[in-house]
Amino acid sequence: MDEFSTRLRDLAKQKGAVAFGIVRVDDADSLQPVKIELKSINRYTVPLRSAMPKAKSAIVFGTLSTDDVDEIETERENGDLEYPGYMLMRVISRELMRALRMEGYEAAFAPYLASDKRIARLAGIGNYGKSSIIVNPRYGPWLRFGIVLTDAELEPSQPFEKDLCGRCQRCVTACPAGALRPYVVSANTCLVARTREKNLSPKARALLNRHSPELTPRSRVMCTVCQQVCRYTPSERRRNVVSAASKGRSRR
Repeated sequence: MDEFSTRLRDLAKQKGAVAFGIVRVDDADSLQPVKIELKSINRYTVPLRSAMPKAKSAIVFGTLSTDDVDEIETERENGDLEYPGYMLMRVISRELMRALRMEGYEAAFAPYLASDKRIARLAGIGNYGKSSIIVNPRYGPWLRFGIVLTDAELEPSQPFEKDLCGRCQRCVTACPAGALRPYVVSANTCLVARTREKNLSPKARALLNRHSPELTPRSRVMCTVCQQVCRYTPSERRRNVVSAASKGRSRR
């Protein structure tokens, strides 16, 4: 890693990132578009240069979910969804952008519909797992990714090539909604994608309340069953979950 990239990595980690890598924008934009199918999104991923036409490098960093509080989803009065546990990613992104600009480079956020997970694999951070989540050897499937674009030519990381999943299918078999098959998740059944549905069947509502417990009328802890059962999940993260008693309560 070149000297400037090392400084950027150290800055990201100083601000709270636990993983870091760099990808050539040419390599990221050569990925075939994939369809993102969620209740609020039904579109294809877009190239990084749609946000910054002159971008040459993509800086990828990962922050760690250490507690279920990091998995809270909140609905605002206007219907927008927010994820307080993800705010750190924006802070780190702004710090990296400021450092790049101080050196005379341009910097920008990656587009909202960038293929974050596949780009994280190119950055050497982890394996695209059977849960459709990036799995890191140390942190398991608990990283959340930020991407900063720049016109600086930075030394790229080596892609992550090891298959961490192997024959393991714990996440697939454990999914309470049956939403997983290897490397594919169904937005029509995944509980994370259904938290704000108004017309759930009683059975689906009970399943949601059990695995995605409501904290207030406008906030829930997102379902993490597939992540909890992953063999790479640290034991401490398995302990930092909403209690079974809390999961039995619901305001609806």
